[in-house]
Amino acid sequence: MSEPSPGGMDLSLLKGAVVVGDDRSENSGKAVSWARDDASRRGVHLVVVRAWSITNAPRPAGAEPGYVPGEDEFSDAVREELASDLAPVLGESVFDGNSSDAVVLMPAHCSAAEALVEASRHAAVTVVGARGSGLARWLGSVSTAVVRSAHGPVVVIPDRDRSER
Repeated sequence: MSEPSPGGMDLSLLKGAVVVGDDRSENSGKAVSWARDDASRRGVHLVVVRAWSITNAPRPAGAEPGYVPGEDEFSDAVREELASDLAPVLGESVFDGNSSDAVVLMPAHCSAAEALVEASRHAAVTVVGARGSGLARWLGSVSTAVVRSAHGPVVVIPDRDRSER
């Protein structure tokens, strides 16, 4: 039986997984790529978390003007967008949320920091990009919050290659 959590995440799918946050930024793409390789090395599944709210979620397919889609419909639309966004990085291993999948896409209807800190309670490791789509110079607000509040190991993927320094 699945354990409910903030944002509707299925906590049972997080146990022992490599968890990574994705916000559609270039930095989070690098973090997803690193996390995929790490999950493969560990022999565990990868969980990609994308936080969403009504203001930033894609409109569910088939939602007509005047109709307010339900939370499940928005969550499905976020999962579909996430699968499409990550197809170039993750290839064909796309995922419907079953624990037997190598990659699980997990929309979270809460803040990114809240979702990743909660996920860190169950994950083998939590991976974040150094900066997301915000304006921070070094660590972004989400990566800072995760580093400060995580319940387990955190890997922060730098926003540039060492060769660029």
